[in-house]
Amino acid sequence: MATSRARPAKSTKRLGELLLDAGVIGETQLTEALEEQKRTGKRLAQIFIERGLLAKGEAGRWLALQQGYEYVNLTSEPIDVNIAQLLSEPFVRRLMALPIRQEGKDLVVAMADPSDILAIDEVARATGLRVQTVFTTETDLEWAIEQLFENVGKRVSKAASQAASLVDVIEFGEGSANGNGNGNGNVNGDGLEDGVLVLGNEQSAPVIQMVDSILSGAIASRTTDIHLEPHLKNARVRFRIDGMLYDKASIPRLMYAAVVSRVKILSSLDIAEHSKPQDGRITMRVRDHEFDVRVGITSTAFGERVVMRLLDKSNILLGLDRLGIPSHQEEIIQALIRKPHGMILVTGPTGSGKTTTLYAGLQSVNDPALNIITIEDPVEYYLEGISQIPVRPRAGVTFATGLRSILRQDPDVVMVGEIRDAETAKISVQAALTGHLVFSTLHTNDSAGSVVRLVDMGIEPYFITSSLIASIGQRLMRRLCPKCKQPLDLTKDLMTELDLPADHASPIYKPVGCQECDHTGYRGRLCVMEIFRMNDNIRDLVLAHKPATMLRDAAIDSGMITIQQAAKSRVLDGTTSIEELRRVIYIEE
Repeated sequence: MATSRARPAKSTKRLGELLLDAGVIGETQLTEALEEQKRTGKRLAQIFIERGLLAKGEAGRWLALQQGYEYVNLTSEPIDVNIAQLLSEPFVRRLMALPIRQEGKDLVVAMADPSDILAIDEVARATGLRVQTVFTTETDLEWAIEQLFENVGKRVSKAASQAASLVDVIEFGEGSANGNGNGNGNVNGDGLEDGVLVLGNEQSAPVIQMVDSILSGAIASRTTDIHLEPHLKNARVRFRIDGMLYDKASIPRLMYAAVVSRVKILSSLDIAEHSKPQDGRITMRVRDHEFDVRVGITSTAFGERVVMRLLDKSNILLGLDRLGIPSHQEEIIQALIRKPHGMILVTGPTGSGKTTTLYAGLQSVNDPALNIITIEDPVEYYLEGISQIPVRPRAGVTFATGLRSILRQDPDVVMVGEIRDAETAKISVQAALTGHLVFSTLHTNDSAGSVVRLVDMGIEPYFITSSLIASIGQRLMRRLCPKCKQPLDLTKDLMTELDLPADHASPIYKPVGCQECDHTGYRGRLCVMEIFRMNDNIRDLVLAHKPATMLRDAAIDSGMITIQQAAKSRVLDGTTSIEELRRVIYIEE
């Protein structure tokens, strides 16, 4: 990429002639130096230095003048460690090109041959920045590389080992890089293969190894979200596993900015931007699994905070029978999703598994005879045989505009990732009224609250009673680890809390923790839900503008099992714990 700084004019004279004209050396000294060069093959500048005719810094300046480049003395020039670590050590040594600082969108790179266009292009592709070259001597460059990568490696070794220790057994993706760009599968020195990050390059720079270790450790421990959080003395690494956050490692404060820069490069973000929030994504391969990593970065008092959400793109999605719900609830849902038209909503707070339930429902109805189309933000998993449209606000594709377009595609089943506004709500209801089966989600605390929410969005009650088939309220609870769970002594208070009879004999279990569950006491999650179905009695209440509490009571009278009842039953059958019941279920009966 073109440099933005005006370069000094390149001299037409050779180094010896420049020094001779300037009176730095005499003709005899030049002749003797040239003769030694013919005998030994040494560089002329090195001969002048060895003979004491030039100081090392002086030689560098004269060479830079001769070639028409700015000279930097790396032994005294301040080097931005975070910028230097953007490239791996093998990458830097191979090209003899070291990033030393950033000036706006320009990356200043010190090179022994600053005219090497191929090397400049490689650095530009690896960093995504415009490259501006300056001249330095090979000796200075070797010294700087040794100092930077050896010392930095020592400083980050503890954090890297902490992150790496998270992985016990994991095989990394196709063709680990060999550090010189010739790894199998066309992997470069930074572990990138055709736009896909392949983990496991042991020859990478410490910062790159650290990021790779964090990502691979997260995958090995079934992590859904990685949090990198800067604080006063260091930055902590936390993994969200089965819905809960756990401390996993710490990163030295000195190296944290370089780690964030590495994440930015992988997710195609601006490494020069530190104040505005940024969002990106990384495609990553481990074994035969390809992961989509959604990256969000925002500025805090101590630096930039990073959250990475991991989605296994090659994961086989769960069917309704794998959600962990009782068979009678599964049968109800199977009957609901096979209605010819109408609207089915899944409700609950963020992280309650609403999208997973919708995907499971779509898989159950997926049939070549049906035209199924979705509009999602984002498309989390790709479903074979289903047309999926991602929301793209910049291109004018919102839930509302995308849904309008879908209705012109002759669909049988439509999934709207989320009903967020009145316009999307009205179009969804209209679609349900005109012969389409519509799946969607709403952020409400319980299933009956979905009716009130739709009314608040401007939907007339008679449209709701005609279109809404059912609303499913749900939560996710952690499963007790089957390897280490132990029976809990039932006290009188616990018996009262769970409303158990005095003669209750079945054991209730508590979490303990073992190697199998990473000492958390839990492994995996299950869904607990309530299914609010529209009937004549509830329709009358909706048309009469009755509150959600009355709608909920009417549903219970009609046989609805509440989330609280569903959750308690999973405690009583030993699947989860009383602690999980208290943590997840907070709605009063």
